[in-house]
Amino acid sequence: MAESMRKQEDSSVSEDLVALEGFEEFFDGDAEATVGAPVDTTVSGEAMQQQVEKLLERMTELLSFSVDQRVETARMATQLIDNQRQLIATQQILIRLMERSIDLTRHISSIEEKLPVLFELPRTVESIRQRLVQMEGVEVE
Repeated sequence: MAESMRKQEDSSVSEDLVALEGFEEFFDGDAEATVGAPVDTTVSGEAMQQQVEKLLERMTELLSFSVDQRVETARMATQLIDNQRQLIATQQILIRLMERSIDLTRHISSIEEKLPVLFELPRTVESIRQRLVQMEGVEVE
């Protein structure tokens, strides 16, 4: 039985060797590829470096643009706040002017109410003068 086990082991070892046949060639080919790889790596490394530089340049442009946009937005916000303050001040001035206008209108209305009495004053004075003349018999000029 030991002999049959030995034959099975020999056959499995030979099968494994058949399965590994060409394995060395694979690694030999890979070793040759690695010898040529530094040239390819250098070329692709340079291309990668150029691409990284372009990406960094683009990122720098985008960051610069973003900063410029933020500065412009802040400037516009400041200008908007100033404009709103001026608008509020103007509205307060208009409110005061309207209050004064209302006061003036009331004053003018009260004067207009008294005007008919003032227009009647000369007639009233003349009427009083005539009564005085009638009562006293003395004319006053």
